[in-house]
Amino acid sequence: MKARRGLLLAGSLWELVRFFLVLLLFAAVLRDAGVGGAWVFPWLLVAGSGNLIIAAGIGMLALFPARYARLVGLLRLGKVMSIFAFVLLAISGALRPAAAYEVLLIGRRAVSGAAVLVVVVILDLLLLAVLIRWRSGEEPRPAPANTDTQKLPEYDETEVQNFH
Repeated sequence: MKARRGLLLAGSLWELVRFFLVLLLFAAVLRDAGVGGAWVFPWLLVAGSGNLIIAAGIGMLALFPARYARLVGLLRLGKVMSIFAFVLLAISGALRPAAAYEVLLIGRRAVSGAAVLVVVVILDLLLLAVLIRWRSGEEPRPAPANTDTQKLPEYDETEVQNFH
């Protein structure tokens, strides 16, 4: 169970990294397209801030699984919507400028935006798989100590009230 909680915590951290990575990639593409300015980055923050809720929810589920077990369905829905948005961007062709953008130069090699976007989708699918496989009742409960020696009370509440 600790491994699954660790995967969820890593997924929460990935969501934070993903938020800023995608945000910076799109801001750079917009800047290179001439649609830049000081106003673009704050609007991208506002538009993408819903993903931060998913990151916080996954983190809360990883740290307190019994308390936030009911969030799993909502987190799955948010992750599916996030992946679906990427699929729509790919189908519409809106990812082409970001895919052609060179994100990082390492020596003579450049990391393209396409490679970054593929890694983002793969890690998103892995996180979705962890969320789908998550079951709230899987946390082991401590076994009661010596059930044979424990005595039951003589009366329960209804018997005491009716006792004359």
